Amino acid sequence: MSWDRIIGQHRAKELLRSAVSGKRVAHAYLFVGPDGIGKDALALEFARVLTCSSGLPDACGGCPSCQRMETLRHPNLRLVFALPTGKSEKKGDHPIEVLTTDQVKQITEEIQKKAADPYYRIAVPKANFIKINSIRELKREASLTGAEQGTKVLLIFHAEEMNTEAMNSLLKTLEEPLPDTVLLLTTNDQDALLPTVVSRCQVVRCELLSEDEIAGALVGRDGIAPAEAGLVASVAHGSYSAARDLLSSDIQKQQTEAVEFIRLALGRSRFALMKEVERLAAEYDRPALERWLRFMESWLRDAIVLRERGIRPLMGDGASTQRFVERFPTADLPAAIGRVEASIAHLDKNLYLSLILSNLAIDLRKLITGA
Repeated sequence: MSWDRIIGQHRAKELLRSAVSGKRVAHAYLFVGPDGIGKDALALEFARVLTCSSGLPDACGGCPSCQRMETLRHPNLRLVFALPTGKSEKKGDHPIEVLTTDQVKQITEEIQKKAADPYYRIAVPKANFIKINSIRELKREASLTGAEQGTKVLLIFHAEEMNTEAMNSLLKTLEEPLPDTVLLLTTNDQDALLPTVVSRCQVVRCELLSEDEIAGALVGRDGIAPAEAGLVASVAHGSYSAARDLLSSDIQKQQTEAVEFIRLALGRSRFALMKEVERLAAEYDRPALERWLRFMESWLRDAIVLRERGIRPLMGDGASTQRFVERFPTADLPAAIGRVEASIAHLDKNLYLSLILSNLAIDLRKLITGA
């Protein structure tokens, strides 16, 4: 089945399949959810189904339409995403024709990467927003007769990157749906869109992926060893893309740093602890610090499993976990994990990173030692 290429998202897939089988496809859909969980992948697969000549809720994969969708070069598919602004670009200019040859080449390469991997995020250099000329060109092409029979699909990736002018320009297309045309939008931030845009779309809420779903995808798609895949999945916060980003980082280093922070928090050298706090706050930005804190959370969970069930961790230094459990048998580890989660939540409140880490160290010492 074509939908198998999407990780998880069972509720969303069933909703879309039912719409096709019941011939109740809406004129516009908005896929909402955090980054890296499969919104773009869902939208692309839905586009594949809508353009498939079979008319079934699952793309056949063999017809000429499905074959052209493999490269995202189907004549009835239009993709919109952030593009750089052309030199002297003015109102009404074609959004791509005003760009340099090198920029057009970069865009082509990004589309090829997206076609090969629907979880890849298109990123064109110097492209920070979706241009209003891109929306105007989309509207113009939508009003033309399709290059071939069948449904025309207009797909806007990361719709939150439209400014107010671009969103207002899109409204007419949403308010006056064209026959045999479906508009698909994906966004990480629904609140960044105009309420009038949201209200004219059927909202498809995408869910965070489970650790098992992420680990299974890492093993099956990326060839990662099960033990490493399980560790990465536990700190990816429901995002397959975040898990793959973690694979390119020094996992062992971050895990070691997280354990060292706990050791310093429990130690007697306040100077050494504060020096480490200052280093982490200087070297890590907020997303990186969140990943680091999730490694700490994962290590504390391993300590609970070892203490309660006698199961040693599959990765990392199991001996250090064993020594920790033996030294602090009465540590309130669930509360310590809760405190790490609270620190992660504080990252979104623009508090000083050094303050977050200092308070975390104090609380960990209390919860683990009772002091």
